[in-house]
Amino acid sequence: MSVMSKTDKSGIILFNPMPVKHPVAIPNKKTTSLEVPLVNVPLSLLALARMVKDDFDVKIINAAVDSDYKEQILIACENALCLAVSSMTCYQIMDGIDVCAAVKEHYPDMPIVWGGYHPSTEPIQTLKNHYIDIVIRGQGELTFKDTVERLRNNEPLEGIPCVSYKESGRIISNPDRKFENINTFPPLPYEIIDVERHVKGYQFGKRCLDYYTSQGCASGCYFCSEPVFCGRRWSGLAPETVVSELEHLSKTYNIDTFMIRDSDFFLNINRVKELCELLIEKDLCFRLTSVNGRMEQLSRVDDNILALSRKAGVYEVFIGFESGYQDALDAMNKGAKVSQIKMCTDKCIKHDIDLRGSFMVGVPGVDTEEEVRSTLEEIHKIICAYGEIERLEHLDILLSFFTPYPNTPLYETSLKNGLMPLNTLEEWGDFDQFDFKAPWFPPDYFELVRKFRAGMPWNSGCGFEEWCEFYEKVLDMM
Repeated sequence: MSVMSKTDKSGIILFNPMPVKHPVAIPNKKTTSLEVPLVNVPLSLLALARMVKDDFDVKIINAAVDSDYKEQILIACENALCLAVSSMTCYQIMDGIDVCAAVKEHYPDMPIVWGGYHPSTEPIQTLKNHYIDIVIRGQGELTFKDTVERLRNNEPLEGIPCVSYKESGRIISNPDRKFENINTFPPLPYEIIDVERHVKGYQFGKRCLDYYTSQGCASGCYFCSEPVFCGRRWSGLAPETVVSELEHLSKTYNIDTFMIRDSDFFLNINRVKELCELLIEKDLCFRLTSVNGRMEQLSRVDDNILALSRKAGVYEVFIGFESGYQDALDAMNKGAKVSQIKMCTDKCIKHDIDLRGSFMVGVPGVDTEEEVRSTLEEIHKIICAYGEIERLEHLDILLSFFTPYPNTPLYETSLKNGLMPLNTLEEWGDFDQFDFKAPWFPPDYFELVRKFRAGMPWNSGCGFEEWCEFYEKVLDMM
């Protein structure tokens, strides 16, 4: 980045762009959960704010809850040191660019910083955008703190680990930084945001709030940006810290349900056991929902641990099954077997833990007909498992189309199967991450899957018998 004139401005604006083009959420007709929950706490921005809030005037603006967010940002930037944007590979890119263009028009010398999953995986391409000056790669807490301190002191960014930046027309990328133990960081400062506007309804309670107990993921799925983002590293908060923070949030904001945003909650089973025992001991009477676990782990977890989790308030797990076709699972490097889908389903039913599962179709390089048929069949088996015991309201399945993400192994496979390279930041923001139309995926299968998805009980509201009749018609179309 070019040398700036010295400034005494102490404001930092943190912006979370809109993740989808239209700010709507689709209600689940069998529960009160959301297919696309937009009212999410900007946890990544709170993670940055905790590192600088004592030395700077930090303002977080979240497009999902701030309807006039562009105007708010322009006003706030008048006395700000920098604007920082967090973005995934989705419409957030386009919304973020739009806001940054407006900021640069009014404040051409203001540094604009980007971070999050997409900039971390494509830092050079991101910096080629005219409106972006600095990219924070990967886990950003210490990197962001170092960066804003250098900006305030009018010092060069040279040597700050995990920073990429522009200087005299060149793009410079500093070396990486090791993944830090998150127990060394301060707690997330929820008080910086308007918490009330981030509270949402969920199927177990009326007041649900987002929280995470860990960062990172140790797995190496070929479709996922997480391994690129965190280098397959994982760090979990100490159980006593988790319980203390959840108790504080629950009592301060009258929260009855927490949506756990971990990438892998169950990675350390001893930690899970200790955490659950502490929650039971405290008897805090709130619920944990959307608790993420990998099916190859959960299929082997001891029943005593799952029973303990349920007693501690784990009312729902979220499992990325991803596919009912073994060749597709292998192509994804999931390290899982199709047979583990049933094992996880049976365990959830046995322990009265609701199941949210996700599947995708359209993986490049596999037999499309077999992939679609096998995946729809596995989804049907799960529906039958719950429908036959009249518990469909305790099940929620998300079905999407494979979406290529930058610098992942399956992006390279996608290029070999007809995907045109995405060479600019804008191109990455201009496709639908929910209904991506892959060139190798036939249009008739695309429409069949969309029809199947719309007919699933939580989307259509149909009963189990109606579903079975509908599924037979789907089979006839294949």
